[in-house]
Amino acid sequence: MTITKFKSIFNKIGTIASLLVLTGIFVLLWRSFSASGYGTYSGQIAFYLLTFPLAFFILGGAAFIILLLLIWKKSALFLKIVWAVICISFLGIALLSGIQNKHYADRIGTETALLGNYTFSFSGTDTYSDLEEDVVYKTAEDEDLLLDVWDTKVNDENRPVIVNIHGGGWSGGDKSEVSSWSKWFNSKGYVVFNVEYNQNGPGMWQKQISDTHAALNWIVEHADEYHLDINRINLLGSSAGGHLALLTGYTELKENSLVPKETDSGSTVKINSIINLYGPSDLLQLYSKNHSKEFVHPLLEQLLDGQPKTEEIKHRYQQMSPIQYVNKTSAPTISFVGQKDKVVPEEQIEILHEKLDENNIDNQAYYFPFSDHSYDTNWKSIATQTTREKIEEFLNKYN
Repeated sequence: MTITKFKSIFNKIGTIASLLVLTGIFVLLWRSFSASGYGTYSGQIAFYLLTFPLAFFILGGAAFIILLLLIWKKSALFLKIVWAVICISFLGIALLSGIQNKHYADRIGTETALLGNYTFSFSGTDTYSDLEEDVVYKTAEDEDLLLDVWDTKVNDENRPVIVNIHGGGWSGGDKSEVSSWSKWFNSKGYVVFNVEYNQNGPGMWQKQISDTHAALNWIVEHADEYHLDINRINLLGSSAGGHLALLTGYTELKENSLVPKETDSGSTVKINSIINLYGPSDLLQLYSKNHSKEFVHPLLEQLLDGQPKTEEIKHRYQQMSPIQYVNKTSAPTISFVGQKDKVVPEEQIEILHEKLDENNIDNQAYYFPFSDHSYDTNWKSIATQTTREKIEEFLNKYN
C-alpha cells in the first residue's frame, strides 16, 4: 500500500469519525437546550445515547481517532486541544452515567453489575414461557380486542398474575413490545397477560379504561382455565400504560363512570399491587408542566378530544388522572422514573406518592439520576437491573 493511498484511507476514516462525533454533539446540545422533538430522528438518537451509554464510548473513540489524525498531520495546537476535550467529554459522560446510577442503586440497597450498563441489550434471555397469542377478551363496534397469555412453566398450582399494559402515547405501541418483562415475570412464577386497548377515533379516553377493566374481568372469568389465583392480581404499565395501570387499579366502572375503588365492593376485581414505570398521574398538570409540550400536547389532545381550555375538557383531564382516585383502600404502588425524562417529569411521580402517603398507602418511588424515558429498553442497564430487583422485592411482599 502506497503512502498516498494510506493517507487517503486515513482521511476517509477521519471524515467518518468527524461526522459521527459532530452528530453526537448536535444531538446532545439539542437534548440539553430543546425539549421538543421527541418522536423525531434527532429525538430518537438522543434517547438511544442516554439509554445506551456504550454509544458515548464509541463517540469518544471516534474523537480519539480524529485527535490521532491531527497529531499525525501536525495540525494546530488549538484543534488538538478541542478534539482532546471532546474525546474526554464523551468518555466522561459514559462513565458518569454508569457511576451516578450505580451510586443511586447502592444507596437504595440493590446489587447491580456496572458493566451491564455498557451493552446494547434490548431484551432479557429468560425462556420460561408458553405463549398464547391474540386471545379475544372483548368485542366492541365489530372490533376484537386481544391479549397475549405468557404462561409460566415454573409451577402448576394457582399462580399469581401480572396484567401488563403497554405504552405508546395512548395512540401507538403494541402488546408484543413488552415481551422481555413477560419472560422475566414468567421466570418468577407469574402468569402474564399483555393487553391491547382501543387506539382509534374520538372518545379514546372512555374506551381505553373500559377496555382495561374488561380485560381484568375476562382474566377473572378464565381463572380456572389458566390456574390463576384471583387474589393475587398485579398491574404493570409503562408510560401511557403506566397511567392506564394506575387508573385501572384505583377505580371501578359504575354505569360507565369511573369511581374510586372500594374494598367492600362486590363488583370490583381485587388488585394486589400496581407497578408504574414512568407513567403520569395528573394529566392536567402534565399538559401545563412538561418539557416536551410539542410532543406531549398532541397525544393528550387526541386522547381527551381537545385542549383543556373549557371546564368540560378540564374536567375530562381530571377524570382521567389516577391521582384523583387515590383513597385509603388503594392498592400498594411502586413507581420508577428517570430524572432525565423529558416526557413524563419526575414531579408526576412525586405528587402521586405524596397523595399515597397522605392516605397511608404502602408505596415506593425511585428516581434514576441519569436515565431517560423508557430507560428499560436497555435491559441490562443499572437502572433496569435496579428496577427488576425492587419490583421482585415489592411483589414478594404482596404475593
